Amino acid sequence: MKGISGMPESRCLSVAQWHELARTGLAPPMRIPLDGDSMLPLIRRGIDRVTVVPLKRPVRVGDVVLFESPPGRYVVHRVFRLRLDSVQTLGDHCAWPDAWMPQSSVLGLIVQAERGRWRIPLDTDAACVVGRAWMAFLPCRRVYLNMRYRVGWMLRKMGLRR
Repeated sequence: MKGISGMPESRCLSVAQWHELARTGLAPPMRIPLDGDSMLPLIRRGIDRVTVVPLKRPVRVGDVVLFESPPGRYVVHRVFRLRLDSVQTLGDHCAWPDAWMPQSSVLGLIVQAERGRWRIPLDTDAACVVGRAWMAFLPCRRVYLNMRYRVGWMLRKMGLRR
């Protein structure tokens, strides 16, 4: 939709308001910045934005989704496992998956990440394959994150890092 100046019109909605619209099928795509580091290196805190759309298909392993858990807390993670009506997610920078939750907790699909002028599509088959490959390295990621934590702890003990 174009505004008076000919520029695309922008509206501000909270995630909760967007979710209510998504339930009725009237939600527009929503661009939001993320607040945490759990999706590094794909999405950087406060710098990159993601585009969320209502779910129009069942989620697949490797999809990046917006979900609510617990109520009132909105999180963007990758779908790690599926079973019947439950889903388990995992942040790209996390060592352990989230608890199983009902698929109804998934509010929307992240279709794109924006990094400066770059647009990274996340709803394609290729993006799902890359996501699955990244999750396959989970054991290596655990070792890396553990080592990084221990080195940081030692540097802080020696007074070389805050």
